[in-house]
Amino acid sequence: MTVETKTVAETFDLTLTRVFNAPRALVFQMWADAEHKSQWWRPKVFTLVDSAENFRPGGDWMSIMEAPSGNRYRMEGTYKEIVENELIVFTHHWVEDGQRGPATLITVTFEDDTEGTRLTFTQALIENEADRNDQQNGWNEFLDMLNASLPEES
Repeated sequence: MTVETKTVAETFDLTLTRVFNAPRALVFQMWADAEHKSQWWRPKVFTLVDSAENFRPGGDWMSIMEAPSGNRYRMEGTYKEIVENELIVFTHHWVEDGQRGPATLITVTFEDDTEGTRLTFTQALIENEADRNDQQNGWNEFLDMLNASLPEES
C-alpha cells in the first residue's frame, strides 16, 4: 500500500490518496455496504457503537464512535452523488449536544491502479488549519482500518 497526503493551506481542504491491493469494486463495496463499512468506519482505538446508512443520493448516514475514555462522538451527513465503483460525495457534520456543526463536503474517488485501487479522499470546506489537521489524523486512521479490513486474497 502506498500513501500520499496533500493539504491546501489557503482553503484548509484535505486530500488523502491511498492505493489498496484490492479490486476497485471491492474497495467501493467496503464503503457502500453497511455491514462491510461497520468493520472499519472508525479510528483504530475507537469502537463503532451505532450507525445507520441509506446509501443512495439524498440518503442520510450517521455513526457514533466511542473512545477508550468512554466519550462518544456522533457524525452524520447526506449522500449527494454516487457512481458505482467510481465516486461517492457526501456531507459530513460533527454533532454535539444535538446540534450539527459546520458541514464539510467529502469526495471519494476510486480508480484502477497497477497495484489495485487508487482511492482519493478530499474533504472541502474545513474551517481552519487545526480542524484540518485533526481531520487528517482521523481519516488516515479510518483508511488504515479500511486497509486492514480488506480480505487477504483480494
